Amino acid sequence: MDILTPEKARETTVYPEFISKNGVEGKYYVHEHDPAKKSDVRVVCAGMELCQQAYSIDRKGFEYYAIEYIASGSCELKLNGKNFEISSGCCFVYGPNTPHKITTVGDSPLKKYFVDFDGPNALTKMKEFNLIEGSVFYIGEQRWVQDIFDQFVESGELQRSEATPLVEQLLKLLFVRLGIDQQKPGIMQSFSNETFTHCWRYIHDHYLETNTIVEVADACSVNKVYVARLFKRYAKETPFKLLTRLKIKHAARIILEQNLPVKQVGAFVGYYDPYHFSRVFKRVMGISPKNYAYLIKRGALKELPE
Repeated sequence: MDILTPEKARETTVYPEFISKNGVEGKYYVHEHDPAKKSDVRVVCAGMELCQQAYSIDRKGFEYYAIEYIASGSCELKLNGKNFEISSGCCFVYGPNTPHKITTVGDSPLKKYFVDFDGPNALTKMKEFNLIEGSVFYIGEQRWVQDIFDQFVESGELQRSEATPLVEQLLKLLFVRLGIDQQKPGIMQSFSNETFTHCWRYIHDHYLETNTIVEVADACSVNKVYVARLFKRYAKETPFKLLTRLKIKHAARIILEQNLPVKQVGAFVGYYDPYHFSRVFKRVMGISPKNYAYLIKRGALKELPE
């Protein structure tokens, strides 16, 4: 199935009206049901959407039950009156009784998958695997879940006689997989802490070759706005201040241990403008790099100041 914009998709295929019109790209599968066949739980639609930066969906309810999975990027989610900021690896469930609003945040594109379904036994099956309307959770084995969603979408390339039994089994498999892998409610807090630790550790491990927080966010599969919020919550300094401090401390260490020109030291830690490097160095260390080097040579400084 070709990747289409939602508008182009409507020109070539009859797609449900609830599919958003403000996606950048999308792959959609709509199941053509045999009216003579009754299913306890039936797949109505599935898809993958790469969303615009201004993407927003605001519904008071929905005709079907739905499970959505965030593959990359972040969004603000309002579900049953509760607010969440979620990112890669998160799933949420809604249905006819679930008001919900989804809005992208940050610069990184939001890529998400969804499957919509109904049937007389849909709610019973959901509850069997602890998939409750209005629930939000992170999953442990993201690769398995994304693979199932990819197979949903790719089923659109098959004949209806082939796709029908496949999507029914995929939905059952998704229920089982999410029942196994979904984290407990209290894990939401630890997940954000874990994400912060991942970003914090990445900066410490890669500060020499990293120059912007966008690079950190991309490497950690989140967006820069979310990184900033994590540091505001868990740290005493912004991620950019941490990155700058580590670079300047490393530059000071080079000056302390090696007899190199200040211009060369600045370039080594990513500051190719010597004047800018001097200003940043003085702001962090309280002294210019030239004066710092002078004091080192005189023996007035023997260790890095805190």
